[in-house]
Amino acid sequence: MSMTTDQAGAFVTAALSKISELFYAGATPTAFDMPMVGKVITEEGDQPNGNLTPIDDDMGLIVSEGLLALHDDLTIKFALGHELGHGTSLHILSQVGLEGISGQATEVIADLSAAYILVQLGSTWDAVIGSISTWRDTDIFDAHASGHHPPGDERVAHVQALQGLIEKKVAFKDAAYQICNPLPRS
Repeated sequence: MSMTTDQAGAFVTAALSKISELFYAGATPTAFDMPMVGKVITEEGDQPNGNLTPIDDDMGLIVSEGLLALHDDLTIKFALGHELGHGTSLHILSQVGLEGISGQATEVIADLSAAYILVQLGSTWDAVIGSISTWRDTDIFDAHASGHHPPGDERVAHVQALQGLIEKKVAFKDAAYQICNPLPRS
């Protein structure tokens, strides 16, 4: 499959609603003191990529045509959720007891929250893990560490660890703490 910009915006809106419910006590999630909204714009480029970006007076996403052209909608949604996670990572890390942490944890919490939101919106853990495990084919992760991003295999392993903890009835915040606390800091 693939996604249109409107379909991506609709998913981002649904994901932000769930993020608001789970992590913001119903308030609008913000990034850089701007409300995060379901606005998505595309830019040219075959490499799957996305970033938070100001759009008008709000914070939305700019994504590459290559991301929306992927053939797995769940992979696209994970990537969109990861980008939203950049806007919410400091807030969520603070909620899980890791306020002020930097480095890999900011990327890993974006992955963990993306996967968790997808499951909360109706996907299964197995489907999410299966989707992101194809990262070598989709290029959503890098094989080696890049900036604060861990290598692709480690990113999948962190999401698998979250799945295992959630299935043992560990709360998300406690699971995220267990996964993120030992990570290297910068």
